[in-house]
Amino acid sequence: MIQVEGMLPVALKALDGQTEIKSKKIVMRQLTAIEYMQAQADGEAGQYISITDLAAMTKLVDEDGKEHKITYDMLGHSSRSNLDYLNKKLDELKEKEAAAE
Repeated sequence: MIQVEGMLPVALKALDGQTEIKSKKIVMRQLTAIEYMQAQADGEAGQYISITDLAAMTKLVDEDGKEHKITYDMLGHSSRSNLDYLNKKLDELKEKEAAAE
């Protein structure tokens, strides 16, 4: 599976049970066609498609290497720097995928 990794400019917080995870480390993977359509279908009225897509493709990685889902609200209410960074990582992922074909 093709993926890119990186470090967000501003840390995101996620809950794992009762434990709060705060991390900048991410991994982004290209979605399958079905995963892409499901992410679109799960979006709510008024949500931005680009944020929905990036959240679905990206996981927050904790210090133990465990991946955590990034929600629309987590990403949407974080710094714009994170959005800009993830858009650049998406371009990198697309280039990596095209080179692998």
